[in-house]
Amino acid sequence: MKITVNKALLLVLGLAYLVIIFLRRSVYSTGLVDWNTIAILSSLIVVNTGLMHTGALNHVAYKIMEVTNSRRKLMIISILLTTVMAMFLTNDVSLLILIPITVAIGRFAKKNLDDVIIFQAIAANVGSMLTPFGNPQNIIMFRLYSLNTLEFVKTMAPIFLVSLTVLIIFSLIFKDEKFTTSEKGPKPNFYFFGIFATLLVVTIVGMLLNLTVYLFVVVIAVSLMSLFFLEPQTLIKVDYVLIVVFILIFLVMNSVRSLVDLPIGGGAIRIFFSSMLLSQLISNVPTTVLLGKTSTFAVLSYGVNIGGNGTMVASLANIIALRNLSGRNFIKFNKYSFLFLVVTAVAGFLILFR
Repeated sequence: MKITVNKALLLVLGLAYLVIIFLRRSVYSTGLVDWNTIAILSSLIVVNTGLMHTGALNHVAYKIMEVTNSRRKLMIISILLTTVMAMFLTNDVSLLILIPITVAIGRFAKKNLDDVIIFQAIAANVGSMLTPFGNPQNIIMFRLYSLNTLEFVKTMAPIFLVSLTVLIIFSLIFKDEKFTTSEKGPKPNFYFFGIFATLLVVTIVGMLLNLTVYLFVVVIAVSLMSLFFLEPQTLIKVDYVLIVVFILIFLVMNSVRSLVDLPIGGGAIRIFFSSMLLSQLISNVPTTVLLGKTSTFAVLSYGVNIGGNGTMVASLANIIALRNLSGRNFIKFNKYSFLFLVVTAVAGFLILFR
């Protein structure tokens, strides 16, 4: 059996929770898991699986990229497209949709487009930071701090604009070269795209209005039935392991917080840097759960969203990008990702504590 990142996380978190059960002498305590958040995340995972397999988004993205005839144009269009898609479809899904197109363009144009893929990964983390439904950590914080959408976007807009500007400036350092591609885009199924697009809107509106968990259960059920009729094999494409991983993140991190007196404190500046550092080690979603009740929203959100860049494990989006690089180009990825992390960390610090 192939060990994926999600399965590895499942194993590590599962073993950690077994240890916690032994220490607590209890399998489960009320309040450890925010089931509404799990329902929202599950809805997005299932719905986005459907969107990916309708082919419509691939078709639109390819048509946009098809008009490019140079590396620089492709780089900038990829950055902007990935940024926008990550705002609404989450950072992971935007990459799952767009990176295969980039790889195909590189193959048919006979060009190595690793640099484009690396910048798409950074763009996905940048775009997803702006909205409360752009990534899992934002969904968690949006509910934890009882925010409204305008308040969330207003808080994140400064670092988002700075990060996007820095990313575009970075993209201009690459030598430009002309190329063409003759690949034809996939034929979309617009009927099922309409169904899943509607379900995505329902999920987002339901989250923003804090509607009952039963709405998301219905969305999941309708999505699974639609996947069955679209193509039965797509049912196994849903990342059920990731859903269990999110549940275990809540169980493990909230249990750790109740069992151990965290040595993280001493003010907003320390939380800001601690959340970025922890994101490099255990990823930004577990860090959000672990530190969620020890900080204010702006400080934690800046820390974990900026901290999504850097190491391979800082964000699941990074894993998706890395496994598509030729020769698993870790050094090149880390060079740009860490440089971007440092620049945006300085910018975030100045925005928060000027």
